[in-house]
Amino acid sequence: MPATGFALRLAVLACGATATAQSFAYPDFTATTGLSLNGGAAVSGTALRVATNTAPAVGSVWRSLPVPVAEGFETTFDFAMSSAPEGLAFVIHGAPAGALALGGTAWGIGYGFGANTAPISNCLAIEMDAIQDGFLNDTGANELSIHTVGALGNSENEGVSIGRVLPTVDMSNGQVRKLRVRYVPGTGGQPGTLTVFLENLQTPLLTVPFSFENGGTQLTGGNTGGLGLVNGTAWVGFTSATRPGTASQFAELRSWTWNSFRLPDACYTGNVGVGSGGPYDLLTINGSAGGFFRTTQLAIADPFTIGIAPPPGVASAPYALVATIGLADGTTVTPTPYGTACFPLALAIDLGNPLAPHSVAIPPGIVLPFPLTLQALMAPDAANPSLVQLTNAIGLQFSLAPAPSISGITPNSVAAGATVTINGSNFSPFVTVDINGSPLVLQSVTSSQIRFAAPAGVACAASVRVRNPDGAQALGTYNPNPTITNQVNATGPFTGGTSYVAIGTGFAAGCTATIGGVPAVVSSSSSVSIVIITPPNTPGPKPVVITTPGGCTVTGTFTYF
Repeated sequence: MPATGFALRLAVLACGATATAQSFAYPDFTATTGLSLNGGAAVSGTALRVATNTAPAVGSVWRSLPVPVAEGFETTFDFAMSSAPEGLAFVIHGAPAGALALGGTAWGIGYGFGANTAPISNCLAIEMDAIQDGFLNDTGANELSIHTVGALGNSENEGVSIGRVLPTVDMSNGQVRKLRVRYVPGTGGQPGTLTVFLENLQTPLLTVPFSFENGGTQLTGGNTGGLGLVNGTAWVGFTSATRPGTASQFAELRSWTWNSFRLPDACYTGNVGVGSGGPYDLLTINGSAGGFFRTTQLAIADPFTIGIAPPPGVASAPYALVATIGLADGTTVTPTPYGTACFPLALAIDLGNPLAPHSVAIPPGIVLPFPLTLQALMAPDAANPSLVQLTNAIGLQFSLAPAPSISGITPNSVAAGATVTINGSNFSPFVTVDINGSPLVLQSVTSSQIRFAAPAGVACAASVRVRNPDGAQALGTYNPNPTITNQVNATGPFTGGTSYVAIGTGFAAGCTATIGGVPAVVSSSSSVSIVIITPPNTPGPKPVVITTPGGCTVTGTFTYF
């Protein structure tokens, strides 16, 4: 052990270096630095409207400079469409117009022919089509389809589709939707894989074989040919178009992140076990060695787990974890006495245990705004303690998640123990929620819904805070004080039986009421109104006390005659 420990300490004394990532992120569009907006594209609040029904009713948004695409990429964006626009398309192209490219209007969705026969060439478009046009062979009014004709002008006709699906999620009902696109290049002459995820970012919605060099196969049987890109780079962005004569249309982006990948250098495989069944993937992030690209995508401040294992058949092995800022590539590869490292072995990370197997959970809230590459040195053979080798390497990329928002809390008032749902968007899987500062135990979390059991003793008009690990938060109100803005049938006979109606805010199912201190039957109750059957009482004005399930009250007046 002393000799091994000495060797491992020596291994981390060299100089460091960094590598830059091909990535960008727009958590929202209050700033559009690095983007080119064409046609009707314009910022609307914190959103970026690619097209509206105002002239010109077609628009495009591009990253101003081309980015690498042929060696792989991953992009995620939040979007929303009203019910009327033709659609929205995510587009990759190498057309001569570059960041000024703008295709056809109307059914051309800004990339195809449309009404003005001006398609974008050298183009691949993933269209979210909201209108079923029979003359285009559309299969539905909620269709996701991938279109390309290689280096020629692209077409919106389904005859050039290389893959399509009719999602169960409505893409054009005004709700914010999340879409993820991933491209993995092929090896050994095989085509790459283009994968699309919608809402569920772990389960693919559509997967098709494709490569930027050779294209793909259209569903009708023809080969598209390659896009003819220069040096494997392209302009990436969005196009949209709206229908003439229809008001209040829009297709907009709420956020957008992009990561270009490089094919990993051979150093990423390491050399532990070479010649005896290896090299082995011994270093993991959240249980994964990074897949094809040896890269893990994480949201800034989300928790993650670093794991390190000994090679098969070895009970334990000393190790030293090292890191560099940036994604290691061919420019940072460093020969060492222990093998070819992906970067100079300078920055050691102390995980508190020098023996594998070992894992450490990085808690939420730690902000790492820059990419990292990790690799470890290991002494895998107890019988040969001077042998030190390199594990596999993993690149970590961090992106800023969009801020959470609350659109509503239902029911807004319930008895303790009942389930309450917070509706909204951009909720992290690791979100925390508190009411007036008291943390809640959550029942379930999705990106758009959080469920919890209503706690007892919540004050009226309590503040609800939803907080993502990066500190971004949204506020709402729970158990509101009810208000009465109008009363209907506020007079009636002393014998009772009148349907008194209070209209206002903050009511809920399960409200109770008394009139002049006498319990009354509540025949119906919603968030904005309550209907009460008056009990018998003496003539004259009587207070109507309405109590919500959460114990908040408001008083009206009913007059008996």
